[in-house]
Amino acid sequence: MGVGKSEPKRPRLLGGYLFALCLYQIGIYRWPGGPPFILDPRAGIPVFLINHFSFDNKVIYPMEWVTATWLVFLATMIFFQGRFLKTYLISEILLAAPTAYYIAVLAIQHGGHFAPGFKDLVLTAILFTIFSIAPMGLVVQRLGARKKQLI
Repeated sequence: MGVGKSEPKRPRLLGGYLFALCLYQIGIYRWPGGPPFILDPRAGIPVFLINHFSFDNKVIYPMEWVTATWLVFLATMIFFQGRFLKTYLISEILLAAPTAYYIAVLAIQHGGHFAPGFKDLVLTAILFTIFSIAPMGLVVQRLGARKKQLI
């Protein structure tokens, strides 16, 4: 009986966590004078768009807002209905890939022309862990728990 009562709370906690991350991301994007690049949890997206497609801010800023809006939608659906976990997982993998690339570039090229140094690498890795790795781990854990319930 105790297990049955705690089950609905798990998606709510995950959805709440994701929503809090979205609020941070929105706060960064609304920063006066533009987002501080090093505090952007999706910093790899602009790096990828600039380096591989030569896009400018006219494309990058709307793309950042589209990703934030999409994540708010998913966080809301997970919080209120406990649904779209697989959709979130796939989305997060796609959104995290450019930042993983950016971290690899920082690590291999020691910043190169992107950023000056080890502190940036550490901060980016911490944000990547909080905004991508931890939520993906929680979703995988939740999906595993659902699969066990079905067996």
